[in-house]
This record gives sequence, structure tokens and C-alpha cells, in this order.
Amino acid sequence: MQDPGQAVSDRKWPRRAADGRTVFRLGAPVVIWWAWVVFALVTAAQVAIPDHDYSSLELAAGLLAVTGIAYATALRPRVTADDDGVGVRNPFRDHRIGWGGLTAVYLGDSVELSCARPAPRPDKTVYCWALYSGRRSRLRARRRAQRYRATGFGAGAGAGLSSRAPAEAQELARQDTVQLMAAQISRRSADARERGAPAVVLESTWAWWPVAFVAAPAFVLLGLVLAR
Repeated sequence: MQDPGQAVSDRKWPRRAADGRTVFRLGAPVVIWWAWVVFALVTAAQVAIPDHDYSSLELAAGLLAVTGIAYATALRPRVTADDDGVGVRNPFRDHRIGWGGLTAVYLGDSVELSCARPAPRPDKTVYCWALYSGRRSRLRARRRAQRYRATGFGAGAGAGLSSRAPAEAQELARQDTVQLMAAQISRRSADARERGAPAVVLESTWAWWPVAFVAAPAFVLLGLVLAR
């Protein structure tokens, strides 16, 4: 795995809010979440609510269980960076890493944060569920960048946007979105360490609300099925 801070432009994107917070997440999971919500509401309104029978109860419990899974895996995950460190919200676990405790940022199938822990325990790798990066996507981005560097700028009328836009913007456009986010996290970590960020260790906690949101309707559904 390569260190994205060395391979990607440190262009400030996504932008930092006025309070210093930056939220990193992809748009596709949010779209999937709202698409599921619409489907679940329409299904409940047309089937589960009007019938008032045993099967409608099972359907309602199943819809709630899948909604809990969709929330935990699509809407909830995100990575939030602020002046003190970075927080990672995965489906059922939350992690908080101070900049002084973030030893490295890698890009594999997702953004991976190497975090310090009290001795003699080794560093722990936190995988950012929200910032996944498929191998095909990374390969396509790498090939686009290689073709771009091989052809150069101003290659004629067929160069299109490449012949008109600045080099930095063109190179940025050819990078994978998650790679850019990983690069910014890496840059903010390096900047914080240069400012003397205190050496803090990883803090991890269970996120019980998503667990309950998934488990409760799943147990109800199981009970309804077994009670038939």
C-alpha cells in the first residue's frame, strides 16, 4: 500500500468549515439510503399497512431490519477531521484519533489509519468504512493519470479540456476521489504534528444505537417467523 500523502496533490478538498471541521464521505451511499427509504415507505403504505394480517407484520419487521442495516452501513459512516484529530464513524464502532496519535494514512480497499496505542501494544489500523476505494477505481484513476502525463498538455484540438485548463486542475481531476480525501487527512495530520500536537492514543467505543436499530426488528422478525 502506498502513502497517499506522497502520491496525491494536497489540494484542499473537501473544504474545511468555519469551525475547522471537515466531513469526508462519498455521495453514493447517501443516495442509496434515501432510495431505500422511499422504497420502504412506498412498500409499507401499499402492502404492510393496508393488509393488517400476520404477513404484513413480518413484512414491516423485515423492512425495519433492512432500514437499520441501510442506516448503519450507508448513512451513518463518515470521517470527520477537526483541529484536534480525526473521528471515524463505522457502522457499529466509533474511533477517535488525535493527530499526535495518527502515525500513518494508507489507501487500500479503504482509507486505513495507523493509530498509536499504549506500549507494549502495537499500533492499530482503523479502516474507514465510509471511504472505500475499489481496486478497479484506483486502477482506472492510475491509468488516467499515466495517459495524461504521457500525452501532456496542448496536444492539439483533440486534447479538449486538457488544452485549456491549468495543469494542477487537470491532475486533480484524474485522481480517485477517496485518494484525494486520504491525501488531505494525511496533510492535516502532518501539519498538526509540525505544530506539536500532543501524543494521544486511539479511543474506540461501540455505537449502541445502530446495533439496537438493527437487532431489535431482526429479533422481532425472527420471533414472528418462529411463531408461525
